[in-house]
Amino acid sequence: MLIVNNSDPHKSKSGYRLIAHSADLGFRLYGESLADIFVNAAHALYGVMTDRRKIRGLECREVVVEAPDVGDLLVEWLNQLLYLFDATGFLGRDIEVQEITSQRLQARLRGEPLDEERHQLNTGIKAATYHNLEFKETADGWQAKIILDI
Repeated sequence: MLIVNNSDPHKSKSGYRLIAHSADLGFRLYGESLADIFVNAAHALYGVMTDRRKIRGLECREVVVEAPDVGDLLVEWLNQLLYLFDATGFLGRDIEVQEITSQRLQARLRGEPLDEERHQLNTGIKAATYHNLEFKETADGWQAKIILDI
C-alpha cells in the first residue's frame, strides 16, 4: 500500500490510502466522523485523477445523494462526482459535508472545470463499484474500503 497524503492512519484517525486491486484501483478510507470518510473519498478520487494542488476554488457545486445504507451512499457519492466530471469537467478541491445520515449526503464542492493547460489527467476512472465494499464504525471512528473500475 502507498500513502498518498500526509495523514498516516496509524498516527491520525483521518486520511486515505490507495490499495492495489488487479486492474482496478481501491481506496482504504479513515475518518473520525462519517463525514470525514466522504470528504477523504472525494479527495482520494480527485487526487488520483489529477494534482489536487492545481485545482482552484473558482466555482461551487451542490451535490445531494441518497441510498438505502451508508455503503451504497459511498458508491453513489463517488459515482455522482464522476458524473459531474464527465458531464461538466468539474474537479473538486474543497469538500464540505453539510448534512449526512446513513441514507443521505448533502455537500458543497469548490473547484473548477478541467483546464487542460493546468490539469494533467492521470487515471481515468469509470465507476465506483460494490465489489469488496467495506464500511464500519470502529473505536477510533470510521473505516471504509471501496474499489473503482478504471
